[in-house]
Amino acid sequence: MTFKNDLSRLKWTKNVNNPDVWVYRHDYIHYPYLVPEFDLHWAKGQEANIRKPQKGDLILLRQRTKVTHLVMTLDDQIGNIPNNPTHPLIRRVQVLWMASEPLNTLDAQIWDNAPSQDDVFGFNVHLEGGKAIELDHIQNLNEEFKDQGGLAAFQKRVAEKLGLKVEV
Repeated sequence: MTFKNDLSRLKWTKNVNNPDVWVYRHDYIHYPYLVPEFDLHWAKGQEANIRKPQKGDLILLRQRTKVTHLVMTLDDQIGNIPNNPTHPLIRRVQVLWMASEPLNTLDAQIWDNAPSQDDVFGFNVHLEGGKAIELDHIQNLNEEFKDQGGLAAFQKRVAEKLGLKVEV
């Protein structure tokens, strides 16, 4: 897959907290103008956090210790879905990469074959909660990649682990 966007915009990671179901499955993705998009949810009370990623920033999504999506924020609009009592806050995102869909789409373990977050990050990841976390603020990431070029080296690793060919 050729990745035409600037991978230097990969600044965030977000854990998707739902122990009961895998979220943002292939059948949840919408294709307006043939561009895969969806509403990324934040919990009630996370109004300050949802505003942190800027338009065009990239977010690496993790679920149950797996990396499942790389998404780009499409705008600075904060939506509110009143009929969702726990996660009513939304940002519209475009899917740039998503783990492969299993052959059996009824499989309850849809993301089991997604890459391990520890493999993608290059260290044991212990980031919990559902807030967007700035990659520059992750101590283990800074320690692991400080002698290799910092955040840029991590972004290159992500591209390699996800099989992205980054255009220069």
